[in-house]
Amino acid sequence: MNKYRAVRTNGFASKFEAAVYHFLEIDPDVSDIKCQKKIYLTDAKILLIVDFEYLRKGKLTYGEAKGFETASWRIKRKLWKYYGPAKLEIFAGSHARPYLKEVVG
Repeated sequence: MNKYRAVRTNGFASKFEAAVYHFLEIDPDVSDIKCQKKIYLTDAKILLIVDFEYLRKGKLTYGEAKGFETASWRIKRKLWKYYGPAKLEIFAGSHARPYLKEVVG
């Protein structure tokens, strides 16, 4: 059992994260998916480990599977608008039906 009662699945932190990976994998516009990338935001080097880094139509993009939003996550999402190195796609839903909820940046 992981945080927030998430069950590790196929090496991912949760079934939902595994489902988002598969969702990206079958998207013809997405290539070169990498998992768990460290990104430092602001000069203070605030760490955000994003779930995925990939190319969408050749452009660097990051993806985050968010089943549960914490206060810390809400702050980092706001910081991403100003300090994120590329667009951040935030996925919501469930492991049965992930969907793109928001794009930041």
